[in-house]
Amino acid sequence: MARPQQGKKFTEISSVGVDIMLLLDTSGSMQALDFERDGKRVNRLEIIKEIVAKFIDKRANDRVGLVVFGDDAFTQCPLTLDHGILIELLSKVEIGMAGESTAIGSAMGIGLSRMKDLKAKSKIMILLTDGRNNAGQFPPDKASEVAKSLDVKIYTIGVGTHGKAPFLADTIF
Repeated sequence: MARPQQGKKFTEISSVGVDIMLLLDTSGSMQALDFERDGKRVNRLEIIKEIVAKFIDKRANDRVGLVVFGDDAFTQCPLTLDHGILIELLSKVEIGMAGESTAIGSAMGIGLSRMKDLKAKSKIMILLTDGRNNAGQFPPDKASEVAKSLDVKIYTIGVGTHGKAPFLADTIF
């Protein structure tokens, strides 16, 4: 009588954005407290997560994904337009979750494997790290060659200060 109806509605979204894979270092050295927020020392990872979340918010038409790395590398979030879930997964990233070392080449390899078959107008990887490669089986220079052949641009952002940085010491005191 009230003419109940049921059905499905599909929406196709076409965008002209780019595909961006973020490679985030979670090694032990990211514990360094060389940043301040509101007069309180903050570790490198917390600052990166804050800045990356703002970056993601500004990329409305771009697919963004997240690779986390330490000793190993893994995909925390595949490329997606659902930036809400990406920011939620970013908030769960912790220091040491992929190991204590820095496997930059492995992270680049994982990112490239996610992007190799894409037909996007532009493919970008953004590497966020505070160190140099000291783990993994895939060297970063080889990953760079593969990226060039796949037309993937790589941007590297170094995080931290030059020289010594304070760390929290785990002692009985």
